Amino acid sequence: MQEQLQWLIGCGRPWAAERAEFALTITEQFQQGAISESEYQELMRDLINSDKLNECADDQEVKNLLVSCIMIAAKLS
Repeated sequence: MQEQLQWLIGCGRPWAAERAEFALTITEQFQQGAISESEYQELMRDLINSDKLNECADDQEVKNLLVSCIMIAAKLS
């Protein structure tokens, strides 16, 4: 999952890169105990449930990869 998020950061789609970077950041914070599991899951859900994502997403494959990575990460916690 982290490899895919790293790829998304460099994929050339700013909307995906921003969210992937934030997903990695909050995953690290969760792993370090800086945020609770419920906060982590809520933040991850917010990344994929926003109307802004639907407005910005100009590549369905990239969007699907981003959503999948975030959903997998949130369930692994």
